[in-house]
Amino acid sequence: MTKVVVIGLGHFGMTCAARLYDQGAEVLAIDRNRNLVNEVSDKVTAAIACDATVRANLEAYDVGSMDTAIVAMGNSFEASVLVTLLLRELGVPRVVAKAINAMQQRVLTELGAAQVVIPEEEMGRRVADHIVSESIVDFVELPEGYSLRRMSVPREWVGQTLGGLSLLQRARVMIVQIVRPPLLENGELGDPRDPHAERLPLPAGDVTLQAGDLLDLVATDEVLEGLQD
Repeated sequence: MTKVVVIGLGHFGMTCAARLYDQGAEVLAIDRNRNLVNEVSDKVTAAIACDATVRANLEAYDVGSMDTAIVAMGNSFEASVLVTLLLRELGVPRVVAKAINAMQQRVLTELGAAQVVIPEEEMGRRVADHIVSESIVDFVELPEGYSLRRMSVPREWVGQTLGGLSLLQRARVMIVQIVRPPLLENGELGDPRDPHAERLPLPAGDVTLQAGDLLDLVATDEVLEGLQD
């Protein structure tokens, strides 16, 4: 199960936290404001009222063990910078931060945030895209019983080509995308969540699956649960 900490419970942070929890992630929500913490407490795994700019508080709740951290503190850029630095020091593999302008985006990226989003700008682009082309959609509603999920490549698939596996024909499994981790200088595989990871959309049958690959799959919930066992 993916573990995510969301720091800052404004509209953006609260929406992210609740949505991640609905999608099956283990979510820890943190904010100084106890009222906001109480508001989200029944929508996440755990909600804590504390000052996230204090390293000891993050250590007390084992934030360093999280897979991803979302820094959604929109009111204080200084606090966002400090929290981003602390999260990187604590070893959180992936930090996603909120910014309000391009300068903040650049600073947070240089501090080690894997992804920096400007919500208002992103929403503006989506609205513009929809106006220009009604064929652009944000998501596809799958039939009941089907899901799109990201999972690690099963051990028995490693070293095999997609054509050889014949997943669509044999198991009605469609691979939408392969996310391949970068190769580090020491010869080890990096994190597939690295922004420099290779992405193979709609891979052809001659693509060979490798250890460390992440697969975006569409299949029945029953089949997907069996693959994750």
